[in-house]
Amino acid sequence: MQDENNDVKPSRLKKILPDLSSRGFGSWALGGEYWGPQNHQDSVRALHRALTLGVNHFDTAPVYGKGRSEQILGQQLKKIRRTCIIATKAFYSSPEKMKASLETSLRRLLSDYVDIFYIHWPLGEADMRPGMEMLEGLRQEGRIRAIGVSNFTVEQIRMVEEAGRVDVYQGGYNMLWTSPEDRILPFLREKEIAFVPYAVLGQGLLTGRGIEHLKTIPPGFRHKMVLYSEEIRDALVDLLKELNRACAEAGISVESAVSLYTEKRSGADSILLGCRNRAQAELNFMSGDAVISGDLKEKMDRIADRARTLVPAVPNLFNHKS
Repeated sequence: MQDENNDVKPSRLKKILPDLSSRGFGSWALGGEYWGPQNHQDSVRALHRALTLGVNHFDTAPVYGKGRSEQILGQQLKKIRRTCIIATKAFYSSPEKMKASLETSLRRLLSDYVDIFYIHWPLGEADMRPGMEMLEGLRQEGRIRAIGVSNFTVEQIRMVEEAGRVDVYQGGYNMLWTSPEDRILPFLREKEIAFVPYAVLGQGLLTGRGIEHLKTIPPGFRHKMVLYSEEIRDALVDLLKELNRACAEAGISVESAVSLYTEKRSGADSILLGCRNRAQAELNFMSGDAVISGDLKEKMDRIADRARTLVPAVPNLFNHKS
């Protein structure tokens, strides 16, 4: 896991949650649904293995399996709740609906507070300041420790900051999708807002099975992601072959190399890695003392730069229009 850079000021989030682990458990797949059936015991084993490997950051949302992901986290973490950092979310709507969503999430999580609460997606051109004011009120009540936004533009972050303080930003980012480096990341650094990227492993593309995923997964939810676009598939296969070869020559797994590279390149406070079972938890969280050589970094930089020329320029990783 990435070492602290003592020259960089701690983000707003790290001032609130200084023990945040540099890697977080992304629990979308635990809900099943979008990702196919999920075995409950696999979920339990993945969570507990992550804990033994030093992970204390767990990210969920009510839409992950219609609350199933939140329920599993609540059940498995309840005895050690105070040592865990749990994040959940709600889509922007009226303040009343967002507050009701939080209360439902807390019941599933078996907790009276959440460490990070994100506005999951913005609502188009709506004035989102009333919702932010409501979240600040919940912060004062101790129901929320930190407030985040996810998938927002710079302009939308500026808007809600007129009504409160954004501590953390969550957005899609990986070595094939580095668009946030253009505007989002410089803005976050200027404002000392933490960055927590999701889709670090490209929802399966940036793993040892990435080419198989790209070629064999039938059309479905993953294909809403810009990286699964048919028009760039062949070119991405070539890049993934190059990545696999470079990692094999360096004696490091693709998962470890990509995670370490992303931590360093993005300066993220914590990267989210999705897990469905114990084996995936070990691949994602057992980097330990692994390092990326200068030669491997140069090769990964070239792959990332080439991906920038291939991937369509769209607002977000899912090309979702709120």
